[in-house]
Amino acid sequence: MADDTAIELTLRPRVPMPYVQALGSLAALAVCECVDGAQILWPATVLLDGAALARVSLRAGYDGSIFARVEVVFSDARADLAAIEDAILARVDAWEQAVAAGRSAAGPFAPFASDYFDRMAGLGETVELLFPNGRVYCAAELEGIDVWGRICVETADGRDTEYAPEQVTLRLLPSALLD
Repeated sequence: MADDTAIELTLRPRVPMPYVQALGSLAALAVCECVDGAQILWPATVLLDGAALARVSLRAGYDGSIFARVEVVFSDARADLAAIEDAILARVDAWEQAVAAGRSAAGPFAPFASDYFDRMAGLGETVELLFPNGRVYCAAELEGIDVWGRICVETADGRDTEYAPEQVTLRLLPSALLD
């Protein structure tokens, strides 16, 4: 991309089509690894000091082979875009190799779930789950993610439930609201 606020990558990952959905979260993880103190707001927003630093979007399709368009848009200009792009490409390459070696049989997040988990914002805290239209569905304790990239939460009535990004988004609650 021509400006200093975004990275656009067209990738042709050598993975099964259902696995492509992990690329946005994988890119968010790579951004976090390049920025000290950054965290991931599930599934693929990068936070720094509680504010959005970058938003990652993913579009994928098939034109004879799988392709994915990953876009990382930063809130401000960055001088380190080339290094971040290299980090994303390195993470994708390592992930493809792990998939090829059979280390992702459980799901597409399996090769990097531990690293992603370590960078998740809101773990162990009460968060709001929002419907796609932005309305609040419920408040729940964020427990983590599974190997398919779904968030795992415990609802107020004690149920453990998983949600995919197509079902809900997360909103962190300020600690003052929880007291």
